[in-house]
Amino acid sequence: MKKRLSLAACLAVILSAPVALAQASTGASSSILDALLTPGNIGIGLGIVASAVGLFAGGTWLTTRRKRIVATVAFHAFHVVEDFAAMDEEENALDKVAKGLEVADSWLKANGWRPLKPWEQEAVKLEFASIHGAQKADVKTRAEALEQALGAIGSVAALDSAATAAVASVP
Repeated sequence: MKKRLSLAACLAVILSAPVALAQASTGASSSILDALLTPGNIGIGLGIVASAVGLFAGGTWLTTRRKRIVATVAFHAFHVVEDFAAMDEEENALDKVAKGLEVADSWLKANGWRPLKPWEQEAVKLEFASIHGAQKADVKTRAEALEQALGAIGSVAALDSAATAAVASVP
């Protein structure tokens, strides 16, 4: 059965070799630095460094938080752009997505975050399209519900007038 060495163990062996050779040539360790630079301590130090790099480079907590912040910024930027477009009717022809990306970037920079990267900009554009589509679907559903409600009211009113006419014609 083969045993594999981990990367940290390999690095510890490689980096501790010069220290071991220096100790072997001079005899017993004579300083605090020589006592600290043992193969075990070097391995522990490399393990800590590798863990820290792995946590920040490959950690999912940072990307999850960033995704939530980008989604929140996109939602608020959409509504800011819609509010400004509603206030100024002649500026309604402006590209709302570009303005929204500008608003999102300025908010992120003002709050200490880096600006949006290209794939995040694409996600913001999709969020804008999604919110816009949801609003249009909501408007359509409300209009259909209002039409049905008014149709029901109209038919009740028509029935009331027909019933009134029928009752009036009975001797």
